[in-house]
Amino acid sequence: MRFVFSNMIILFFNVSLTLFGVYSPNCNINDTKSKNDIIFKEILKDYNTEGKTIVIDPGHGGKDKGTSFGKYNEKNITLEIALKLKKQLEIMLPELNIVLTRVNDTFIPLHRRVEIANTLGADLFISIHCNSFKEDKKINGIEVFTLGVTEAKDNLDVAFRENASVLLENDHQNNYDWYDPNSIEAHIFLATFQNIHMEESVLLASKLVGFLHRGSTMKNRGVKQSGFVILKQAVMPSILIETGFLSNPKDRKKLTTDKGQNGIANEISKAVVSYFNR
Repeated sequence: MRFVFSNMIILFFNVSLTLFGVYSPNCNINDTKSKNDIIFKEILKDYNTEGKTIVIDPGHGGKDKGTSFGKYNEKNITLEIALKLKKQLEIMLPELNIVLTRVNDTFIPLHRRVEIANTLGADLFISIHCNSFKEDKKINGIEVFTLGVTEAKDNLDVAFRENASVLLENDHQNNYDWYDPNSIEAHIFLATFQNIHMEESVLLASKLVGFLHRGSTMKNRGVKQSGFVILKQAVMPSILIETGFLSNPKDRKKLTTDKGQNGIANEISKAVVSYFNR
């Protein structure tokens, strides 16, 4: 009984932290003092409150180009895949509300992307990214991440790279006063934050890697866990997809061509359909 009571206290503490993070005064969504506030209001303007909602987040954007290889930047590739994914889902699940956190080359702070999903009461949040490992260009494949505990160096390296986007925000000290993006301890602490939607997130991630394996679009590197800032404050099932390695020639060809991007979007869309129809 003492064990159950202790777990209830821990759960209450974690949920309280989540709600404080999501609904803190820094998340001022009702004014128009910044370019991002205007973008946020534009997204909400024509939103249909009926039916299920998925928020697709094309990683990076604007001054945050993400990882790169030669002339190819992650921010452009993630947007192309997200737009193709939206089109495919509109055909496969016409009743689904599909919202993108950005539709052009715009810099959107990480906390604002999650705020969009939380404010809409989204049923699913998918953040799309590209990987890179220039030290070994043979490494390739898709990885699907959920928020979770890890001390594996490779997983921490990915989290470090994606979380570094917060440093490009002018007021990141205020938006993330609980988080130091240069601290290994902060990443591990973030990864231990209990997400009450973890089981659903892992379910979606598992479906996705299953479809990728059968479709043979890219090598399947499996479902992994790490401490991503963008997933921490999401109050719905959420995953982060590393859609391939720009540093690998085969992956790069798929990531930078319409055919390859459509193939990746198709596997993701089939996983989403299976998730909602289960």
